[in-house]
Amino acid sequence: MKSFSIRLFCAALAFAVAPAALAQKGGMNVPEHATRPVVMELFSSQGCGNCPAANANIALLAERSDVIALTYPVGYWDYLGWDDTFAKPEFAERQKRYNRVLKYRGPYTPQVVYSGRLHGSGTNIKGIEEKFAIRDISPYPATVTFDKDAVVITGEKGAEKAGVMLIRFRPGATKVTPGAGANKGKPMTYFNLVTAIEPLGDWNGGLQKYPAKCKADCVVLVQKGGAEGLIIGAALKK
Repeated sequence: MKSFSIRLFCAALAFAVAPAALAQKGGMNVPEHATRPVVMELFSSQGCGNCPAANANIALLAERSDVIALTYPVGYWDYLGWDDTFAKPEFAERQKRYNRVLKYRGPYTPQVVYSGRLHGSGTNIKGIEEKFAIRDISPYPATVTFDKDAVVITGEKGAEKAGVMLIRFRPGATKVTPGAGANKGKPMTYFNLVTAIEPLGDWNGGLQKYPAKCKADCVVLVQKGGAEGLIIGAALKK
């Protein structure tokens, strides 16, 4: 009986320690629900002093099966003496439109947008965990699949109009060392660096196909009301 009690105590201790270890690694104690992934879009910049920490956080979060993580480089800080080598105007426009939809006064870096419904600082792991925890984990109303040279969206007929976006990215880590600015001489690592945004059209429910070549390294998002609305469907192809 004594031996059994000791084993039971050790098992209980291991169970109690596991969440703490997870929190220490990434700050995430939320159970995984891969049927409805949270899309975390980080807007980062080589000229932003706080962005390296946010980049690292996104890389940790992306290890979860229920997270689709993307990083968009923006050039808001280029005027400080270093032009972001990956930034594109369309990435900054996407961030600005998100902030209008979310009724926030303006974009900032490092900003994370959560499935088109919430936003917060990419440096704040606790804040990320809180926003992550309140999400709806029921299945997305729009189901995204890939069929050869097409993207297929299915769902209830007569659904509210939504925009379909194809996001291409460079998988894993992309490293760069800025030559000036806040991160001069400091290696930076982007995770799942976005390289292109391609609008595929609108979805109004039912089954619709969109011509799109995506063999790997792309994400398709279905966003309510338009290109930067609430995400109601998402799929990642590696």
